[in-house]
Amino acid sequence: MYCRRRCQPIVHPVMCCTKHVTEIIEVPHIHPIQNITVQHQIYQHKHYFPESHKSEHTTAHQKFYCK
Repeated sequence: MYCRRRCQPIVHPVMCCTKHVTEIIEVPHIHPIQNITVQHQIYQHKHYFPESHKSEHTTAHQKFYCK
């Protein structure tokens, strides 16, 4: 019979293989905007002074007694 001599096994360090798995997660960001319209009213008070002219005519009577 043939006898083989066996050696002790050689154990190597663990080989590490990394597999990256990415999950995309949406995060909604809500930015509310409020638009305000302000309507302004300006009252301009303009004062006018129209001129009117009035004419008056007076009459006087004088009595003279002559001699």
